[in-house]
This record gives sequence, C-alpha cells and structure tokens, in this order.
Amino acid sequence: MASDYILGTRDAELQRLRFQHELWRPQAEAAWSRAGLRRGMRVLDLGAGPGFAACELAQRVGSSGRVLALERSPRYVEAGRDEAERLKLPQLELRQHNLLNDPWPEERFDLAWCRWLAMFLSNLEPLLEGLDQCIAPGGQVLFHEYVHWDTFGLHPHGSAIERFGAACQRSFRETGGDPDVNRRLPSLLAARGWRIEALQPLPVLGAQGSMAAQWMERFVRVYGEQLQQLGIWSEADHGQALQEIAQAAHDPGSFWVGPTVMELRATRLQP
Repeated sequence: MASDYILGTRDAELQRLRFQHELWRPQAEAAWSRAGLRRGMRVLDLGAGPGFAACELAQRVGSSGRVLALERSPRYVEAGRDEAERLKLPQLELRQHNLLNDPWPEERFDLAWCRWLAMFLSNLEPLLEGLDQCIAPGGQVLFHEYVHWDTFGLHPHGSAIERFGAACQRSFRETGGDPDVNRRLPSLLAARGWRIEALQPLPVLGAQGSMAAQWMERFVRVYGEQLQQLGIWSEADHGQALQEIAQAAHDPGSFWVGPTVMELRATRLQP
C-alpha cells in the first residue's frame, strides 16, 4: 500500500482525525480521570496518530510528568511534533515506532493509553508483551477499542451505509485486523496476570447536524474513496451511500449510530 495505514494519511484523513479527536475528547478526558491521571505521571500513548490526544495528556501531566507517544507514520509524527512545539510541551516526546517490529522503550510508565490501535494489529502478542515490559506494577492500561462494529448505521434509510459498514469490516480483517478486538482483550490481559478494573460501553449516536453525525458522514466520504482503491467498494456503491446521506439531511428524524466502543482498564499486578 502507498500509505502507512489502511485509512490513509492524506490531508482529508488528517482533518477527519482532528474532528474525531474533538468529538471523542470528553470521553477520553473522563476515562483519564477514572484512571487517576494527574500531574507528574508518566504516560505511554500507543498509536498516537497526529498527536492530538498526546498533547492533551501532556497538558494533564504537566512539566513534571512525561508523555511518550509512539506512532508508525512519519507524517503523523512530524505533525505531532509541530503541535507539541506550538503548545510548548517539552514533556511530550513523539517517536516513530512500529509496535510489531521495533524494540519497546526501556522505560517504565504509570499509564498506557491505546485507542483504535489494537483493532489494526495482525498480531496482538507484541502489544501485550510491550505492555508487560513498560508498565510498572500497579500501573494501568486504558483501551478504547471497538467491541461491536455491526451497530454502525444510518437510520431509517441506510441500506448502502449498512453495506459500507460491512465493507469496512472486511477491509480491516483482510489486512489482519479485528474490528471487534475488544471482545478478546480482557481475557488476554487477565491470562497475563492483569486485573480487569473496568469494562464500559461508549456508544455514539446523533441526529442530523450533530458532531456524531458529521463524524460518521466524513468517515463514509473519506474512507469510501480508500475502499474503492482497495477494490471492495464500487463507485456506484459510494454514490448510493452519498445519496442516502443527502436524503437523510431532509429527514429531521434520521440519525446515525456508530460502532460501539468499549473502555477497558486493567492494572498490572506484581509479576
């Protein structure tokens, strides 16, 4: 593939991720508070993307803390570094890193934050081993990953959108990922001696014009083009999906439901 990610790293995707961060920021901040995030803590951000969440984390831990953000895409690392410099966050380091192949940091952290990363990994073992290595006993890992992708849809008239959701899941699986990976992660962590602290569904839905609706509309537009390049979504399919979006704009009762995210928080016990 020409890009670092199946979702691409083009300008349109970068802007979509910025909007996505704004939509999900309250959920992330609430999760960090539930995990006890405070000033002076050391945080590992896995699959940091353009660094939007990493910058928020760095502001939360303050100058006495540290955030190390690991990201595979060089373009996203550069974007995150520019943002960290603009915000004057010397406590934030963004590092290009492939979680499946590169050695993990020789550091210990109090908290690891991982959102929409595990679902794209063809092998979860390096991620789990890295967490065992990098999280100090008593430290926590916080996952926001999908648990039920089939909830994605536009109602009441979204048959093409439903097919789009199926094509998305197919694309994730064909590259070795698992769109419902959070069905497996709690058991895998528990088997390695982690204590499961919280399992909390984080549904997202919204009527026309809401941020949630705009987020899902943008995803259809941006990723629909990517799916066409992958050969699993046709131009005709894409046109039908856009037509349904346009139709929904004239129906004040129409609404979107996103794939269901689950918050998973676990504590690393003494080895």
